[in-house]
Amino acid sequence: MAKLFIMDGFSKRRFFDLEGDTIHIGRSSDNDIQIKDSTVSRRHLEIIKKENRYFIKDLRSTNGTFVNGEQIGSDVEIEVEQGIPIVIGMSVICLGEGCSEEVESFLDSMDVSKVIKKNGKGLVQDRPMTRQKDKELIHKVSNVFMESSDLVETLEKILDYILDHLKRIDRGVIILIDNDTGEISKVISRLRKPGGDTSMMFSRPVVDRVIREGKAVVISDVHHENAGELSDTLKLLKIGSVMCVPLFIRSQIRGVIYVDTMKTPYGFRKEDASLFASLSGPAAIAIENALLLSREDSG
Repeated sequence: MAKLFIMDGFSKRRFFDLEGDTIHIGRSSDNDIQIKDSTVSRRHLEIIKKENRYFIKDLRSTNGTFVNGEQIGSDVEIEVEQGIPIVIGMSVICLGEGCSEEVESFLDSMDVSKVIKKNGKGLVQDRPMTRQKDKELIHKVSNVFMESSDLVETLEKILDYILDHLKRIDRGVIILIDNDTGEISKVISRLRKPGGDTSMMFSRPVVDRVIREGKAVVISDVHHENAGELSDTLKLLKIGSVMCVPLFIRSQIRGVIYVDTMKTPYGFRKEDASLFASLSGPAAIAIENALLLSREDSG
């Protein structure tokens, strides 16, 4: 029976017997092998045994899986030999009895964090670790109407808070629609990098779908997730990930909050959809308050 050596992000070393033909590894307790590393996805990796050969498959993890310093594709089975270091998050795993020495020499020759960063991905920490920040964001948005009665300024402040909270997103847009015509009445956008491309600040097909169906659209990786008819359009626009949630005012959809990344995937996780769902309520209240005040001022 083969053994799996694990050195987690805290440099704790463990051995596991690989029982069965399929082993799931990840941060969640419902995996066959749990790794308590905040940079490892809840269900990160699958090990498949076929006769006397072993294969691994990255399960669309946030921070990826690296074999000998090279990232492997998601949902693709890759055969691995015993003694080969495999990096997941800030942890290293390896098949075989003699892996401890192999992993030590690998770590001496290569910084694990650089293995990931050289492939264009910074490590994303576990979202549950930022629940307090999530609450702070909702609190800020809930109170934004007390900071300004101007509609545009209110929308800009909400976007500033969102961009400050989700560091990897490139663009944020709040779109309001006219209650009578259903047409877009106002678009307020924010770019993380000043001077960026403003010619097309959002994907209109994504926004139209959310307005039409009243349901959020969340695509963490445009190139690896099946987004149906949206896929080709998003790729043409060079969008790496996108999230768009509806804004309801008095049970009617009145707009959306839209964020995306350009080229780079995983600007957020799917769990962030629940955060944005919680955020949409206070955001809608702040927007409604600003709309009422603007009508009073104009009247």
